[in-house]
Amino acid sequence: MTGKENKKKIAAIGAEEFTLGFKLAGIQNTSNPENKEEYQKQIQELLKTEELGILIAKQADLEKLPKRIQNQAETSVEPVVVTLSEEGENLKLQEQIKKAIGADITQ
Repeated sequence: MTGKENKKKIAAIGAEEFTLGFKLAGIQNTSNPENKEEYQKQIQELLKTEELGILIAKQADLEKLPKRIQNQAETSVEPVVVTLSEEGENLKLQEQIKKAIGADITQ
């Protein structure tokens, strides 16, 4: 098995102004749904994508989705869903990273 087979991709989903910074940082897999229904469909597809390791989304966008999909995103291990908010939920991010890699990086 080569190292390339183990590599997982990173994706970002949200409005153009949200994903622009990720595009500039080199994340090629970005999605800009135009409405709530398209966002819901695309996030469900991304959660099923096997080669995806991390999915970045805006917390406010996820909160607009049905609870079932919110729970699916919150409990997803692969890909791990990293949510960003203006309040900066640092502890939640640490928990998500720990879940994804199996180690506490704060110690």
